[in-house]
Parts: sequence; structure tokens; C-alpha cells
Amino acid sequence: MSVWQSILSGLQELLAHKLRSFLTMLGVIFGVAAVIAMVSIGEGARREAMEQLRLLGVDVVRVMRKPLAGAALEKAQEKSPHGLNYGDALAARQILKYATRVVAVRQVQAELGVEGAPVSVRVLGASPGLPEVTRSEIARGRFLTDEDEQKAARVCVLGSGIRRRLFGFEDPIGKTIKLSGIPFTVVGAIAEKVIPAKTVVEIPDQNFDIYIPITVSIRTFLMYSEQPVPSNVRAVVQTLRAMTAKQALEVSPVSAIIIQSGSEAAAPETAQILDRMLKRRHRGVDDYTIEVPAELIRQSQETQRVFNIVMGAIAGISLVVGGIGIMNIMLATVTQRTREIGIRRCVGATRGDVLRQFLLEALVITVLGGLIGVALGVGGATAISQYAGWTTVVSVQAILLSLFVASAVGVIFGLYPAVRAAYVDPITALRYE
Repeated sequence: MSVWQSILSGLQELLAHKLRSFLTMLGVIFGVAAVIAMVSIGEGARREAMEQLRLLGVDVVRVMRKPLAGAALEKAQEKSPHGLNYGDALAARQILKYATRVVAVRQVQAELGVEGAPVSVRVLGASPGLPEVTRSEIARGRFLTDEDEQKAARVCVLGSGIRRRLFGFEDPIGKTIKLSGIPFTVVGAIAEKVIPAKTVVEIPDQNFDIYIPITVSIRTFLMYSEQPVPSNVRAVVQTLRAMTAKQALEVSPVSAIIIQSGSEAAAPETAQILDRMLKRRHRGVDDYTIEVPAELIRQSQETQRVFNIVMGAIAGISLVVGGIGIMNIMLATVTQRTREIGIRRCVGATRGDVLRQFLLEALVITVLGGLIGVALGVGGATAISQYAGWTTVVSVQAILLSLFVASAVGVIFGLYPAVRAAYVDPITALRYE
């Protein structure tokens, strides 16, 4: 019997017992589907992490202002009333000599004058170098300069979305916009930046931001704050005074400080140095958070790796159970077809021919189950992507790996029944009823 005839024999055996064959294949189907889904989710998570690292940079450290409440707020008002401030950014520039850039950011809300009613927009007071630390590109004109910051020049740079809304396809450079009634000259525009829907580290949509010198932001606008409203009147009054008081530039509160450390290896050490510096300057008040995006993404990947191991173990158990089912069915098949085996041996078939026939039949079951499992896995990955919002990537390598594993299960668990069939005594087999 040729290889092709053995495969046809296996298919005929499957069709002769459809329900039994389907139930036998279930373990392989679920195992392969789980492998496809697991690898797809893992690959999707890996690509998301790479995209986030591209957007955030591997050498960036971010210090964020932390909203406080209750006793922590009262302690902060007593010991560190200004919280994260512009002086912290200046101190970081002095201490972190090796850092490529130290950029202070101050978020405010302003009314943008457009046709019809003014709209509220997010305005970022920023130091020069923000596009570099946020991996943004300048589409037209330039970004803010040291001279703009020192002279508190009323100039601005537009995000791509706000530029299209205000000027369409016209060149905005040199034109004037009004923020809360104050005129600003447009000197540049940021290129559009695509932000993933879900990220480990929060990446705000910068396409609708307007950037002005941080010194102008401090002197002209109140800073946007997510500080909860205190529960007692005294704390409310102190908070309002802090928000509206004219303050020296060095102690003016800022929303964030972004440091480009220069290398991935230097980022964790930079975070430690910043933490020590801020604890000293803020007199031990924990009113800031320090993020190293690359570390957070790596932690997320480690969690994903554990998830993949668990899913892989479940898929492996399913395949082993499926293999045991195939072995059980093949042993029953050998018993049922003992007389057929005896006749084949008597007409000239060798033990190798019998072994190959039953091994190929087991292989047909697992490969067919593997193909169904691949279809189920691809469908499952697509469903996960659509309904859970996860990024999944079905790769050819994952499909080939799954089919190889399914084939290996067929060979491993079909070998014993095939050997047992090959060593059936022909005389005894012919007497078998």
C-alpha cells in the first residue's frame, strides 16, 4: 500500500466514524486554536510595546505632579506648598549634567477664538526640546526657542488637528490666534502623531494641543489642576490662594518635567537621582510620581510573558489529552481491524507497511484536527481583537508551528498503536473474529 493509499484509508476510516473521529480530534482542535490565539496575542502585545517605546523613547524619565487630598494635602501645604515647580526643572538641569534635555511642561486651559463661540483647548507651556523628548516632528516652521522662553514671547506652535481646524490647508506660519483674548503669533506646526488606543503608559493625544513658552504660561494663565477639592474651608481657601497668587518664576507650579537621560541604561539611575533631589527639595512630601516608561513597558511584557506561559501550558495539556484520545481510538481500531491486518500480512505486506498505514491514519486525524484548530484560532484572535480591543497578529510562523505540533502529537501518540498493529501475528489475526 502506497503512502497515498494509506492516507485515503485514513480518510475513509474518519468518514466511516464521523462522530467518533470528531470527538477524537477535539483535543487537538482546542490545543492548536489555543496556541494560535496565544501566539497572536503575544505578538500583538510585542508590537504594541515596540510602538509605545518608539513614541515614548527608551531613555525618557517623566516626573508628574501628584494630586493630593486629606492629611497628605495639609502636610504638603505646610512643607511643600508649591508642589512640582519650575525650580525643580532648573535644579534637575544643574544636577543631571549628562542628560540630553530637561523639559518643563505646564498645562493650562484657554479659550480659543474661532468663528462662533470660543472653544476650550489644552495649552501646554513648554520649554524648548519638547518635540525631541516626546518624539514629535515639526511639520512647518519651528518649535519654541530659548529666546522665546527668556523674552516671554507671545508665540505659539499648533498641533496638527488644531492647525487643520483653524487654517485648513493654508500655511499658518506668521498668522495670529487668540487664547483667552490674548494674541499669539504662530511660528510652527507639529506633524500628526498617531497614538495607539491602549497604552501601558498614558500618552495624551497631542494633535489638538497648542504650545506656548512656559514663561508666558506662568505669567498669563492659571495652571490646570486635577487636585481634588478639599473637604474643609481652610484648605479650600489655601488652595485658591496658591492658585491665584503671583509667584516667583522658580516656585511656579508645573504639571510635569520630562528628562531625556541620553541612554536606556541611564534612565533608571536618573530616576533615582531625581527622587533623592525632589525628596530634599519638597521636604519629604510625596507630591510627585516618577515614571520610567521603558521600565513600565518591560514590566507589562513580563506580565504578558507569564500569561503566555499559562496559556501555553493549557494548550499543551489540551494537546496531550487529544493525543491520548487518538492513541485510545487507534488501539481500538487496531483491535477491530485485526483480521484485515492478518490478511494484508498473508498477501505480502511487511510489518513496515502495516506500521506506516496506521501511523499515517493517526497523522491524518491530527493534521485535519490541526487545520480546523488553525481556522478556530484565527477566528478567535479576530474576535478578541474586535471585542476586547487587544492587538492580535496572526503570523505564518504561528500557523506552521501549530501544524508541526499537531503532526508531532499524531506521530508520538500514533506510534504505539501502529507498532502493536505491525507485530500482530498473521495466523492469530486470521483466526480473530
